[in-house]
Amino acid sequence: MFRQMMFFIVVVFAICSTASSVSAGDAALSPLAQKAKSIVEAAHAYVQEHSSDMDAVQKALMTDPGFRDNSDGLYIFMHCYNPEKEEAICCGQGVRPDLLGKNMWRLRTPNGRLLFHEFFELIEKKGEGWIEYEWLHPTQKKVQTKQSYVMKVILKDGRKAGIGCGFWK
Repeated sequence: MFRQMMFFIVVVFAICSTASSVSAGDAALSPLAQKAKSIVEAAHAYVQEHSSDMDAVQKALMTDPGFRDNSDGLYIFMHCYNPEKEEAICCGQGVRPDLLGKNMWRLRTPNGRLLFHEFFELIEKKGEGWIEYEWLHPTQKKVQTKQSYVMKVILKDGRKAGIGCGFWK
């Protein structure tokens, strides 16, 4: 009986340890990073379901409070990409609809990094993840460090896209 109880305790402990280590990565994130990640996850689910109507997706990214947090400057950006064609076409934007349809493939950070190449390399390898880069802060008009969470999504028309949300460090 003692052996069975000890075995049961070891199994329960192992399960609990595994469960806590799975969520430990998110627990280590700042509240702002957690919020950015949850916004991306919500937008990812919405885009997967509604990508047959990209006009509706764009409207939702601009207006749905679940895809933004104005107090923290969080919003969704989405780019359809095709490295063979050297394309990173903005196909969703939470605050700058003027960017829709623009190819950002060759866009560089202020220190010369090909940002969208890095986004797509990350999501092709891992499906999702964090990336840090220098970017012009739109309201402060100075270059600052930004950290973004990006996820890969396949649209209903077969295109690959990256969805992201970032915050200023």
